[in-house]
Amino acid sequence: MKRVRTLLRVMTSIVLLLSLSAQAQDFPNKAIRLIVPLAPGGATDLAARIVGERASKYLGQPVFIDNRPGAGGTIGSAAVANAPADGYTILMGTIGTLAISPAMYAKLPYDTDKDLTAVSSIAGGQFALVVSPQFPARNFSEVIRHAKASPVPLYYGSAGNGSTLHLGMELLMSMAGINLTHVPYKGSGPLVAAIIAGEVPIGIPDMPSVMQFVKNGRLRMIAVTGTSREDAFPDVPTIAESGFPDFNVQVWLGIMAPSKTPKHIVDQLNVAIVRALNDADIQSRLKDLGMSATPSSSEDFRKFIARERTTWARVVKAAGVTAN
Repeated sequence: MKRVRTLLRVMTSIVLLLSLSAQAQDFPNKAIRLIVPLAPGGATDLAARIVGERASKYLGQPVFIDNRPGAGGTIGSAAVANAPADGYTILMGTIGTLAISPAMYAKLPYDTDKDLTAVSSIAGGQFALVVSPQFPARNFSEVIRHAKASPVPLYYGSAGNGSTLHLGMELLMSMAGINLTHVPYKGSGPLVAAIIAGEVPIGIPDMPSVMQFVKNGRLRMIAVTGTSREDAFPDVPTIAESGFPDFNVQVWLGIMAPSKTPKHIVDQLNVAIVRALNDADIQSRLKDLGMSATPSSSEDFRKFIARERTTWARVVKAAGVTAN
């Protein structure tokens, strides 16, 4: 009887191995849903469509976009965290959903570490420190000088309370030793309109939102927030170059899957996404959005997320920003 049980266990193991092998060969055999936790039309949504369309070529199945906006991206993220771990429901993660929200929300409907697994980084971009044409500062040093000399705090605008743009300015204020009064708007579009109208003199919108207005003189770009100058504005320095070498605030995107997704499926998704991102046409289209393609291994992206969470947890704590 003991020998029979042993034989049954061996046969069960063989069947399981054969099943896993068949799954590896079979994936994908239907369309893949890429959930974007933000509204259609923004840079994140457009990047997802650009990369998803090309990745479908290498996967042999369509990748369709499912927009699930709300609650700072946590609704869409939770939908993926709770989805079957079979590779057919994946997430376009953002700096907000993967690095900032875990520090801001007392309780999230998902755990970034336990419920999601990294597949690949997708793209990164930076923000622009801009001022209205009426504001007297012409460079970053003058912005700091005006902020310190003003008898009352100057106003600055962001894309919303707890947004990367809000927290980026909080980080800059702490480094520069200045105090500005925060005015939140509902997205980069309304923020840019407010700066142009003179409602607030200063802001850090995303690059795609300001490019045309800087070129036509309706906004003045003082500095960019990443580690290198923007190709379209080579004369505009980084904040790091302007006296704050540790300042680096960038938007980033990456693909995530439910945490128990088998490694061979994660690997197949990674290969298709990396191939798509290495395509010169895809890189050019992302560049038009003010982003650079950032293909990576799943492990490198996981480590990157962990570092970003640590950084933004400190910024959120220092700024005293919370969300319910």
